[in-house]
Amino acid sequence: MTHQNYDLLSIGRSSIDLYAHEIGAAMTDVRSFDAYVGGCPTNVSVGTRRLGVNSALLTAIGDDQVGEFILAFLNDEQVETRYIPRKVGKRTSAVILTIQPPDRFPLTFYRENCADIALTIDDVVAAPITTSRIVFLSGTGVSRDPSRSATFVAAEAARTAGATVLVDLDYRGDQWDDPRAFGVTVRSLLRLATLAVGTEEEVRAAGSSDDLGTAIGRLLACGIEALVLKRGERGATIIRPASPPVDVPPFTIEVLNVLGAGDAFASGLIYGMLQGWPLERAARMGCATGAIVVTRHGCANFMPTLAEVEEFVAAQGGW
Repeated sequence: MTHQNYDLLSIGRSSIDLYAHEIGAAMTDVRSFDAYVGGCPTNVSVGTRRLGVNSALLTAIGDDQVGEFILAFLNDEQVETRYIPRKVGKRTSAVILTIQPPDRFPLTFYRENCADIALTIDDVVAAPITTSRIVFLSGTGVSRDPSRSATFVAAEAARTAGATVLVDLDYRGDQWDDPRAFGVTVRSLLRLATLAVGTEEEVRAAGSSDDLGTAIGRLLACGIEALVLKRGERGATIIRPASPPVDVPPFTIEVLNVLGAGDAFASGLIYGMLQGWPLERAARMGCATGAIVVTRHGCANFMPTLAEVEEFVAAQGGW
């Protein structure tokens, strides 16, 4: 297969996300759900595409209706889907969640016999790893084999080809047979990465330490150029090995749903990186895209366009 050149190749999980239609209701009181598309790398492929990035996605779907639902949405969004395999006998992933503002968003994953964890090294070899400028990977992708091995092979091939390897820590403790394995496994992945992005909770888990400073030190010791710390309403912080941390200010908004905000942040960050902006300005773009999505109901379906971001930033007083 001859590969096109892509700005971004995202690799990892995809799902149908069933969001409770009734905002503020407990699951026992929910009567209907809205069906969206989710999964960290999938959200990022859509979020970047809406900003004008030439994005491809390597996930896997089952031979089922849910897989068709995800594929149809991605094709409508003009994300490149030609590399997405169907895994016969596997199930496309699902997530069910309720929205109880301001700070409770309980979610349940359905990932038994999951298609995207069945991604193989062969699937990676067939994907445009060496012709993509940025390869985006997530921590959940290394939670189990064969996806774990496939993700490591992808990281090594991308790094060898000179691509930027961006790892979203994406810590989901219930996706690991033993959550304590998350840190040591993800740190191994970071030795092949250029940059890492995550929340304070994710950084502690990835650094296998309750002390944030210790955890940050362990991640930087893996050789990454920078850690982008997502801090929600406090913006972001860029942490490099040999210079003081740089705080990136937030935008002020009223939160409806924080789920998907981190993936929107990564989308804006990647857009800025592809423009050749300094990491601080790219992270400020991430803060803008993230701020917009927390005012909305879902993840991939609600990612902003470049025009929406520019209008939002202008209304907030500019960059």
